[in-house]
Parts: sequence; C-alpha cells; structure tokens
Amino acid sequence: MSKIPDPALWQLTVTLPLGQTDAISDIFEDVALTVSMEEAVSDGSLWRLDILFSGEPEAYLLDQLPADLAFELVPLVQKDWVSESQKMLPPVDAGQFYIHGSHDTPHPAISRHDLVIDAGRAFGTGLHETTYGCLLALHDLRKNTIVNNPLDLGCGSGVLALAIAKAWGKPVIASDIDPAAVAVTRDNARKNHLSPFVTAVQAVGLQSRTLQKSAPYDLIVANILAWPLVKMAPDIGKALSRSGVLVLSGLLQSQEVMVSRAYLQQGLKLRRRYNIGSWSALVLNR
Repeated sequence: MSKIPDPALWQLTVTLPLGQTDAISDIFEDVALTVSMEEAVSDGSLWRLDILFSGEPEAYLLDQLPADLAFELVPLVQKDWVSESQKMLPPVDAGQFYIHGSHDTPHPAISRHDLVIDAGRAFGTGLHETTYGCLLALHDLRKNTIVNNPLDLGCGSGVLALAIAKAWGKPVIASDIDPAAVAVTRDNARKNHLSPFVTAVQAVGLQSRTLQKSAPYDLIVANILAWPLVKMAPDIGKALSRSGVLVLSGLLQSQEVMVSRAYLQQGLKLRRRYNIGSWSALVLNR
C-alpha cells in the first residue's frame, strides 16, 4: 500500500553548527509545533535541526532564513501503524488451520483451512494461547464429530466461527457483547468468503432471541474468561444439545477445577484438556 503525505504536517530540516541553531529556531518559535536536534556528525561540529509545523509555513518566514543556508521542507509521510504492526505478527499453524494476516501468503497446501485474520479492534488472531487451544480442539473434533448447528459464544474477531465454518462447512452463529467485535466478525467473514456461513449477532451471554431460537447447539465454543464461564454455566448447559460438545477457554490452568465443577453440575464431563503455557482449553460433553 502506498503511503501518502499528510498535508497537515510539514517538516523543515537544516544542518548547521550548534551555535547557529538558536537563531533559526527563533524565526519559527511562534508557529512551530516542535523543534528537535541531533548530532549530524560524530564530532559535534554539525547538528540536524528538525522543525515540525501543523501546515506549510508561510513564505515570509522562509525568507528570513540565511540566503546561503540549504534546507529541506517536505510534507510528512503518513504511516499506517496498524499495517506496520500487523507485518510483525507471524502466521499461526494450529492443526489443520492456518491463520495469517493479509500481508502473508496463503498456505500452499489446499488441504489446509486457510483463514485471513488481521490484528485489530477485536480479540483473536490465533496467537493467544486460548485461541490456539480452541483451534487445536476443533482440529481434533473434526476427525470424529458431526456438527450441524454450532455457536461461537464471545466471538471476538470471529476466528473460531470461521474455523468451524471452514472445517464443517455448516452455518455458524457468532455472538459477542461488543458491537465492534460483531462488526469485525462480519468483515472477516466477508474477507474469507464465508459470509453465507456466519451470522454475527450482538448479545449479552445467551440473552438474545436469535440465540435462544436457534438452540440447542451441537457445538458451542466459548473463549471468554473463567468467571463469566462459571456464571453462564447453567445457560450454556441448557443451550447444548444432549449429544453436543462444549469447548471452553479463556481460563488459566489454575482455574480449571473451578470452571469444570460449574459444568459438572450441569451434567457435563471433562473429556480432554489442552494446556498451552499457563492457559487451558477444555472439551466437555454429556
């Protein structure tokens, strides 16, 4: 992506002996945003003076510069810091899922589930241990689990909903309390050509007509936090079908017992855990 100058910011740069810098700075002291200096040569004989303006400085100010002084006046290049930071995020290889930013090339193997997820306003690029653990659980479940009516509860970026849609080829409901996350999920579904498979809705827990009408679910993935998972255990237990599978994450290994106990009380049993770093992902069913 090409970078464009920001017309609101201009920078004047001159190189000169230290003793002459004050005189130049004084010309622009009433209009400059900032003035900075650094050594231009290691012996300190010449210094670089950068003066930042909120717009292009007027000609009468520039005319006050010494006639023999060379200077550079340019509009600053606007930098897309989001894109720059995204380039530093490596792809995530989790079982059959390959999650990468739009700046990376897709996985060469057509058998892999390739998903484009850029870092942004909503949680979930696959890099965090909780998301990674859920992806590994989905990879293993795909081998022997039939899924027709899945739910991604607390979807964040929608990465898990998209992974489910890719792996099972079934429509997925993705919900989040944050409207920004819902918007990001829809956008990511569009980028990955999965919009027909993903319905993103804003909801507080399972308190949504859409979520309640679509229950029961044969797969629920909830990558949230330990205390909300405990609090929502009765509602999640009711929303899961008799033969359904539940994947929980967003909890530390030290919180496994607390979370598991809440779901044991709903008639669910712990079938498998994925421990990654200090985090856990749990797989349960009846």
